[in-house]
Amino acid sequence: MSKKAFVILLSVCIGLIGCQQTEKKPVQNEKAKAVEVNEKENNKENEEETYSLNGEEIEKEPAGELFQKYIGEKESADNEDYSKAADKAVAEYMKKIEAEDTKDWDAEQWAKSIILNLRTDVSGTIQPLKDFEVKYNELKLPDGRLLQDVSEEELNEEAEEVSVAILIDASGSMKADVPGGNKMALAKSSIKEFSESLPKNVNVSLSVFGHKGTGSDQDKKLSCNSIETVYSLKPYDQKEFSDALNNFNANGWTPLASAIQQAENELKEASDEQTKTFIYVVSDGVETCDGDPVQAAKDAKKSMTDLKINIIGFDVDDEADRQLKEVASAGDGEYTSVKNKQELDDEITKNWKESMGKTTWRFWLVGNVNNINWASVGMSNELRGLENNQITSRNRELDRMNAALNELLSQDLVDLDTKFAISDLIYERANAIKEHADSIQSEKHNEIFDTADSLKEKIDHVTKDLDL
Repeated sequence: MSKKAFVILLSVCIGLIGCQQTEKKPVQNEKAKAVEVNEKENNKENEEETYSLNGEEIEKEPAGELFQKYIGEKESADNEDYSKAADKAVAEYMKKIEAEDTKDWDAEQWAKSIILNLRTDVSGTIQPLKDFEVKYNELKLPDGRLLQDVSEEELNEEAEEVSVAILIDASGSMKADVPGGNKMALAKSSIKEFSESLPKNVNVSLSVFGHKGTGSDQDKKLSCNSIETVYSLKPYDQKEFSDALNNFNANGWTPLASAIQQAENELKEASDEQTKTFIYVVSDGVETCDGDPVQAAKDAKKSMTDLKINIIGFDVDDEADRQLKEVASAGDGEYTSVKNKQELDDEITKNWKESMGKTTWRFWLVGNVNNINWASVGMSNELRGLENNQITSRNRELDRMNAALNELLSQDLVDLDTKFAISDLIYERANAIKEHADSIQSEKHNEIFDTADSLKEKIDHVTKDLDL
């Protein structure tokens, strides 16, 4: 054989060997993949065929095969509908067992079989307990925030600015006496006490009208033009305010409409859109300077939407009572008629303060302890409802597993000792679920009442700060 022929033959042989090796690799790869797939399937099967006796782990387990097929949402249905579904699931379980070789099964294997087929979806009743949100949604501040979401520091730091204009009628009729003293002196005393009690976030002004001239016709023009702000709008200063009260006496006519207009202008100039504004009036008679106080109140309210005009009629006749009531109504405020010192003190120092407080959230806090109590009870009842759903689910699971166990005993598939051993495992599972659910429910229950206590404490502290 020539050298050239030998080389050709050698090349052909090497090529054939290479082809054979190439053809063998896919076969080997396919076998390896098949083994890997089988291992994964076996592992998956082994993972699915497990159950736990720990509450947290039980919560993560899927519902049983026959539970999903026959029961599902019917577990929360009425007894009749649920019982029919449960009976079908148990009957199907017994059919499945007939096809199984169970003669060598011990209690552990039997318990596993029953649980994997008939167990409930525990997370379906546990998760709502976990998701239950403790929120006192009815306790909202005027700005829309929940009281629960606002710290006590924020309550003290972020009080809305409030502006109060106090108007005193100094017409001649205020010189008269009523039970308890002189009308003008009593009005000054009550207004001084009211102003001293105002929170730091309140600016106050004091104006007097009709204090110049006399009640005679010749002094009408002078008196009707006598509207004077004796204490300009600013925080309360005890000495300066007291001095202002001592600078006038009752003398002339009653320019109520003009006094309201001037107070409106002063408030509007010093306030922004977020400022709460009030006009408080003490008067003992009707407008006598040809103005229209009802229209003046309407115009002021239209100009300042947050404005309220509250009026006290001090020892007034029927005509004045009607007019002053109309003025207060036009100003979106309240009117009260008083006849003596005690009624005046109660109205100014108590009701005026409370009416202003209803529109600022710091005063709003005072009346909401009962709301907290009712909200606590409501949430507690709602939580108890979720707990009852869990109890029903847990008890029904236990009942159907026991029903299957009794069927096994009646058909001699298990003996009495084995039944007791299986029952112990099933009850251990039920107790684990109960303890897990009780722990979550207890934590939420404590959160409801701990939050309530913290809200009450917050209200108490702010109430003390306000000296209410």
